[in-house]
Amino acid sequence: MVTERYNYVYWTKFRKDTSPLLRRFLLVTSALFIFAAILHIIPFFTNQGEIDYIFLFVDLGISGILYLEYLLKNKVPLIVRVFSLIGTTIFISVLSFVRSGLLGTGEISLAFIIISFFVFLPPILSLVSSLLISILPGIFGVMVYFSWIQFPEFLGIRNNSPREWYFKSVSLIIFSILSGFLIQRLRAKLIKNIVFLKDSRRKILKNKKHIDKLAFYDSLTHLPNRYLFENIIKNKIELSKPETFLLLINIKGIKVINALHGISFGDQILGLIGSVLKQFNEERPDILVASLGGDEFILWIQNSSKTKIEDAIVRFDLNNNEILTPERLGHRLQYRVSGIQFANDTNNLDEMIRKLSIAMNVAREESLPKLVWFQPDMELKIEREQKLKIYLEKTINQKSFKIAYQEKVDISSGKTIGLEALARWNAPEFGNVPPDEFIPIITKSELIVPFGKCIFEKVISHIPKLLETYGKGIQVSINISPIFFLYPNFNEYIIHCLTEQKIDPKNIIFEITEDVFLDEIETIERIVSELRSKGISVSLDDFGKGYSSLHYMQKIQFDELKIDKSFLDDIASSDRNFLLLESICHLADSLGLKTIAEGIENEDQILRLKQTSCHVVQGYLYSRPEILFD
Repeated sequence: MVTERYNYVYWTKFRKDTSPLLRRFLLVTSALFIFAAILHIIPFFTNQGEIDYIFLFVDLGISGILYLEYLLKNKVPLIVRVFSLIGTTIFISVLSFVRSGLLGTGEISLAFIIISFFVFLPPILSLVSSLLISILPGIFGVMVYFSWIQFPEFLGIRNNSPREWYFKSVSLIIFSILSGFLIQRLRAKLIKNIVFLKDSRRKILKNKKHIDKLAFYDSLTHLPNRYLFENIIKNKIELSKPETFLLLINIKGIKVINALHGISFGDQILGLIGSVLKQFNEERPDILVASLGGDEFILWIQNSSKTKIEDAIVRFDLNNNEILTPERLGHRLQYRVSGIQFANDTNNLDEMIRKLSIAMNVAREESLPKLVWFQPDMELKIEREQKLKIYLEKTINQKSFKIAYQEKVDISSGKTIGLEALARWNAPEFGNVPPDEFIPIITKSELIVPFGKCIFEKVISHIPKLLETYGKGIQVSINISPIFFLYPNFNEYIIHCLTEQKIDPKNIIFEITEDVFLDEIETIERIVSELRSKGISVSLDDFGKGYSSLHYMQKIQFDELKIDKSFLDDIASSDRNFLLLESICHLADSLGLKTIAEGIENEDQILRLKQTSCHVVQGYLYSRPEILFD
């Protein structure tokens, strides 16, 4: 049963595949019969011989039948079409035998149709049809034997011999069986090979589609990847107009989501973001969205303007999606966008993506999410940063930073009671580089810990000389980066260095800003407590600049409070600001903290400060940072 089912399947597939060939065969055969009909009327033009009107009309009729078969296609059942062809063949053969006996036309017609049956018809039907046609000579032999048919003498004696007719009948039957067996065996093999090849081709195409999907699409978002994106817009770039833009979108917060809920959940979020961005492809044919991998996406936008794009970015909010709500994720999704315009900036895709990445670095530094367009000076800034980074690495390794010291003065006595150590750097090729430029580069380059160690070790090496100059009671303030402050075994490192250099911990004050508290406040509380237990003072720097300092002061015991310069600039002219300063001083007094006013630049500020309990100041009015050694 299984073999029969497969044979039927093979035959069905074969018939489907050979149907166009059969139709072309019918069309060609119809044309040949028309040609044969034309040959019958040649005597009319040559005046030689007689026109055989019987075969003329027969050929025309057969040609019409075959052409009709060609037109009907599969509209007529197969059995009807087969028997119509058999009847046509028998009619031709009978007419040939009646007119010509065994002179070949009938034999050729029968042999031709037998082979055609075995090629184009199902196995059993082709064999039965061929056997029916093959007994046709036998029927004529019987008719000759009983003298029901007499052939003219010029056709030959064998046409009136029943033995010849029997021989011809048996020969055709044997020919039918052998031909059928051979053709069907070959056809079976051919069909199996064809089916196997077609199945293989189907599997190859299926695998190719899968491979193409892996090669050209991002597996998480199902968006085109960078390779496909480049291929799609390769031709568009050359024809791009000034109204064409390229945007780079960077999703923030994915790492936090991975940490809170696992990588699989983060991947799911990226997939949902991809589906949100994919809507732009469906709604706007002039927008193409692709994934650059991870949390970055790229958009090709045509027929737009900077104003329209900026408005769309402002309105676009991933958190409006019911699945991506902050309540569900435990974190609000944010994104940064950089953009570049074709023709105006460049028309090379690699160059544009490079410039987009430069603009993205600027976008990441922005406090609010907005679209940052590429500007030429950004590239110069990046090049400068890269060179500075290389020089910074060398400077840190060689410990060749300079340390400038700014005095802290008691305005009541005019004495210097402390110093703040400030890093200064003279870079090759660039000269003096301000701290507000090289410190962010150090932080982004993950050099902050070795930089912090370099500065700390250099400062404590200066302390003996500072004590000789300013007195044994002097305290030196050192700014500590949040990253360095939370570095593993920070306290052990500090105590080890002080012990090794024989420095009294009471001569050290660490200044930390409130951004150090963005991590676990319990850890900060433990570190500060351990430092103070060893005699090291801790100062809360830039008080008033942030928004959570009071909360941290409630949890952690500090020794000193440094009031930010922005709080002190207008105390001489603004009673409101002065009242705020008084309140801060009262708060510090109640907590047992010493207050330091930084950024003092004029006498009017001093007069106001003398009305408060804050008598220690630091600023240009008294001293500027000065490099005392090296």
